[in-house]
Amino acid sequence: MYKNNIYIKNHKEVAAMGGDIGVCLDKYDHKHGLKHDAVARAQYKHWCAKETGVKELLSERDRELLGLK
Repeated sequence: MYKNNIYIKNHKEVAAMGGDIGVCLDKYDHKHGLKHDAVARAQYKHWCAKETGVKELLSERDRELLGLK
């Protein structure tokens, strides 16, 4: 699932950024000079939801981007 996703590959670093998932992703992007990638972020949230069972991680927009609507 999402084998080329940079956030999933670096999950420990992303999670260690502190804050909610969006804040962690913003901090990670800023630290590494990455542009905002809504699809990669939605994939990461979906992956986290599958890993943790917390379905509320995905917004309606995330679901749309991933074709889960």
